[in-house]
Amino acid sequence: MLHKLRAIDRDGLDELFTSDITIPQYSFRLGYFFNDKHDLGIEINYDHVKYVVVQNQKAHLTGIINEKAYDQDTVLTPGFVMFEHTNGANYAMINFMKRNNMYKSANKKHWLGYVVKAGFGFVYPRSDTKIMGSRRNDIYHVAGYVGGIESGIRYDAFKYFFFETTLKGAYAKYVNVRLEGDGRGTHGFFSLEYIALLGFQFTL
Repeated sequence: MLHKLRAIDRDGLDELFTSDITIPQYSFRLGYFFNDKHDLGIEINYDHVKYVVVQNQKAHLTGIINEKAYDQDTVLTPGFVMFEHTNGANYAMINFMKRNNMYKSANKKHWLGYVVKAGFGFVYPRSDTKIMGSRRNDIYHVAGYVGGIESGIRYDAFKYFFFETTLKGAYAKYVNVRLEGDGRGTHGFFSLEYIALLGFQFTL
């Protein structure tokens, strides 16, 4: 077991207009407001986030490798361990939403408010790992669970369009990351996302 590893994301924003749209990080939402007096709603949320363990860091290693017990610090080199979800650490969630009005124009064509959301769901990664030279570039699969909250500003224009910008904090727990052979990995982490959304809406 490796303890308290440092990891980073890989946003890919420099590739936003030069590569496939699925390479940079992105977020999809499909939601419905109940149009009640409390302005409550529900949405399906998919965040394509990434997780990369930093190479050449010092980490504490415990456990048994090739029948030898370890309890010591070590350096994480590419020949020892590489661990990343660069094809996605991927959160699939159901969010419950609350919208609050801050300003609405007299003709109701412009509406500024803030939203608060809380949700839960599962993680759906495609992991790329290497353990002591044995690499596995895996398939997408359900590997654990995630929960989070977010809040931010929402602007509705001409009834059909909206722009939403939020901050989202989440905790993801991966209990079934597939490693080489029959190996399984577990880990968990907190994340903070800045999300900007452009959307289209209509009345049912």
